[in-house]
Amino acid sequence: AVIEASPNRTVTIRTLDIGGDKLVPYFGHGHEANPFMGWRSIRITSSYPEFFQTQLRAILRAGMHGKISLLFPMISTLEEVRTVKRLVRSTMAQLERDKIPFVETIPLGIMLEVPAAALCIGSLLPEVDFVSIGSNDLIQYVMAADRDNPKVAHLCDPFSPPIFKLLRHILRACERHQKPATLCGEMAGRPRCFLPLFGMGQIGRAHV
Repeated sequence: AVIEASPNRTVTIRTLDIGGDKLVPYFGHGHEANPFMGWRSIRITSSYPEFFQTQLRAILRAGMHGKISLLFPMISTLEEVRTVKRLVRSTMAQLERDKIPFVETIPLGIMLEVPAAALCIGSLLPEVDFVSIGSNDLIQYVMAADRDNPKVAHLCDPFSPPIFKLLRHILRACERHQKPATLCGEMAGRPRCFLPLFGMGQIGRAHV
């Protein structure tokens, strides 16, 4: 229904992104001292491959109704990227064995929210088709400040020099590898942020 209602039937679907401040009872989440730096997003779904493949099956089947892309959140390492790609291939093989129609070609992307992935973006880009910069988490991880904590939230300033240095690093890597980049989060909704991003000279490949 979402795909058919979308403009040009084109949708990017982010896989299950829970943990941090989004908890669900069926995973048995216990108390974590630092939930935003703990067991969340792709770290959870990779721990439950059968559960994850249920969602992948649904997405691949729905892809028969339009043009879809898959986006994996909270990626930190190259091995995580390769793991989720193996799960996608395995899910496709299952659907083929079950003779269930599915989209056989689908662009795969990653969320850049973790500084480690952003810094090593050059090694990740050959494995994916696009990236989406998750500005909210990326900024709070770079600044080591909880954006929901009023005592330190002022440090989560998108105009901080280290944030723009890291964004420039990401966008230059995307330009070299000819991979498109998008940006989401509060930064994408602030008109004042557009001009500095435009000034980086890479905004042609970064859609805000």
